[in-house]
Amino acid sequence: MKTENVVEIEVYGIWDQAPTATSCGCGGGGCATPTQTMGEMFDSLRTSLDASDLKERCSLRFIDVIKDSDPEVGRVRQLVETGYSLPLTALNGKWSFYGGISNDPFYAKIRELLTGEKEQVRGAR
Repeated sequence: MKTENVVEIEVYGIWDQAPTATSCGCGGGGCATPTQTMGEMFDSLRTSLDASDLKERCSLRFIDVIKDSDPEVGRVRQLVETGYSLPLTALNGKWSFYGGISNDPFYAKIRELLTGEKEQVRGAR
């Protein structure tokens, strides 16, 4: 497996809106509480990564699909129409998570991209 030096994290969502209450693809274990907005989830992820050993190896960006112009916004809208929920997250340009942001699974996936080693998510065996 090819390892990366820096992981580009792009979160596509609507900053001041909470995700729809559906099951999510953010690694299970329950996502953040549904009352949290996508912007608050993003800020929580940033805080979590800033406090981790991965801080210098992550580039984090939030793209508001209503307000921001980005070449991927059209693709994001297509994915939402096919059943994926916002926020949608790409790691190094590859769609990786949808429907929420749960810090532990994000950390584990980013660490795997950086080191090539799979890490157990807390509570998993």
